[in-house]
Amino acid sequence: MDALIVNPPNVPYTERSLLIEPIDLLAIATFLESRGYEVGVLDMDVKAQPPESIEDVLKMLKPDFLVIPFDYHVPLHTPEAIAGVKRIIQIAYEHDVRVAVGGKTPKHYPELFLSNEDTVAINGEMEFVLDELLQLGRWNLNALSTVGGITYFGGKTMHQTGPRLEEARLNALPIPNRTLVNIKDYIDVRSLWSSRGCFGECGFCATPDFWGPWRARSAGNVADEIESLVKDYGAKKIIFIDDDATVSQGRMRGISQLVKSRGIDVVMGCLSNASNYDEETMAAMADAGFRWVHYGCETGSQRLLETFKRSTNLDKIKHAVSGSKKLGYRVRTSWIMDLPGSTRETTMETINLILELEPHEVRIHYLVPRVGTELLQKNDNGVPNQYIHSSRPILQPENGELVEDIDFLVRELEKRGYATIREPSQWTNLDAIKAKSPDMKFVSFCPSRYGIGWESAK
Repeated sequence: MDALIVNPPNVPYTERSLLIEPIDLLAIATFLESRGYEVGVLDMDVKAQPPESIEDVLKMLKPDFLVIPFDYHVPLHTPEAIAGVKRIIQIAYEHDVRVAVGGKTPKHYPELFLSNEDTVAINGEMEFVLDELLQLGRWNLNALSTVGGITYFGGKTMHQTGPRLEEARLNALPIPNRTLVNIKDYIDVRSLWSSRGCFGECGFCATPDFWGPWRARSAGNVADEIESLVKDYGAKKIIFIDDDATVSQGRMRGISQLVKSRGIDVVMGCLSNASNYDEETMAAMADAGFRWVHYGCETGSQRLLETFKRSTNLDKIKHAVSGSKKLGYRVRTSWIMDLPGSTRETTMETINLILELEPHEVRIHYLVPRVGTELLQKNDNGVPNQYIHSSRPILQPENGELVEDIDFLVRELEKRGYATIREPSQWTNLDAIKAKSPDMKFVSFCPSRYGIGWESAK
């Protein structure tokens, strides 16, 4: 085998009832497969495999090359996960297997992963860099110096090559081959990545730093993948996992028109920004099968929205959520309860807005200092805990008033028929949730399952 693409063990472990297929790994693997390489995919989250289990896999498959996309799309790990990646790299070195690790943490903290000359860190998109690295055969320092966009170890020091000027042409990338994993290991929602990057400047988000400005696949290209997912994999539900799929309203209308004209029967959902809400576009999407949308609202304080350079305002949030609900969407909103500069007044503004909007799904977050963000630059005390589902504040001390206020919010939502989800294990018993909330409305303090109530959205 030329290359084995590995999803390393997550810490904390992702509840099996929440797992979607690792689309970023599959995209990388399929690209390399299209270039003629023999590849495999190993998702070590599926069976909660320890790092040491990689040794048996290396002995069996004998790959020349190990690829570890870590913190590549969404940071879902604590620093403890890095120790597992380092252990995998060490085992690969002992078996004479070269390693490339990529993602936001390797880009900004390459020293965590580079301890020998057979390991490189990729500082951005991985596809074309991996192709170059595989073509090199056995590495040497002179050869590595010609590959743009990497950091490597040699001569007892680290070396970084210049940035790559080209970006992946997204339409040129092949549709991910889901047969590289056992699709039955994942929930009944297929995932699709239709764009990369963002035009926003939110101080707590790392997407622009890592992926650059927003760019997207064409409507026809995306429709082809949707059709493939339905015909080849029996997909009934599809989630667009882009940070914001709806930047181009014309593109989303084009996707919707193609899905409808081809007679593709599938329910879909996407992540969006309230500032992009357009009734005509959202109606066309609903007509094609879109039934779920997620808006990252973050706060009910206009002052805090402006402080963190959010490209929206309270009027747009209200318009997007209420408009989407009227069009028949099931709406998820997410909120960061401890933004710097928060006061009890801003907390109550957020709570009152949530109660006014009554979205179907309410996701409560605490602020996370992600690698590559303006926020981390101001609070850099080493590698952060990036787990975005923390049950308590990370940057600020415990605030008794905040806890009381959130408890008040929960009680009010429960009076309105919401179920409260505090542990991922609760998603294993959907009947119990439905017994508490026949409409499957919920307020969640942990990772939330995709696909809930999509079929019944009206």
